[in-house]
Amino acid sequence: MTLSYDHNQSLGYLTGLASRLFNNLIASRFRAAGIDLTAEQWGVVMLLSKGEAVNQTQLAELLFLEKSSISRLVDGLEKRGWVERQPDADDSRRKRVVPTAKALANAQQCSQIANTVLNEVQQDIDGAELQQYRHLLTHLIGNLRDLNNANTR
Repeated sequence: MTLSYDHNQSLGYLTGLASRLFNNLIASRFRAAGIDLTAEQWGVVMLLSKGEAVNQTQLAELLFLEKSSISRLVDGLEKRGWVERQPDADDSRRKRVVPTAKALANAQQCSQIANTVLNEVQQDIDGAELQQYRHLLTHLIGNLRDLNNANTR
């Protein structure tokens, strides 16, 4: 049987594969540096290290993840000592997720590792091509967010 869909030509498949390979490489570099953190967890730590504490619902919206996925990520980070949940001063039913001293102390090293991996991955790619790729991905992400938001109404 011949299918009309060729996953090797699908932008969704190709970007997903690139993302998984990139995340696996970052996680292996973190492990080699003695840092017990996945790339997905690093995304949460990086976001929290850059700004004010947010609750899990806000975190899910920022990372476009399901609430259950965020809950598992935060649970894992909390067990490892990277984040803690603190009472929200504005809403006693909610907890804010904040980076710990451990997270803040390791954020720069993790950032350097991630930048090194990114530079290695991009080393053979022309700057104009990278800019065009970023523009295309940003456009695709916008389209996907719009479509996802339309489907949740």
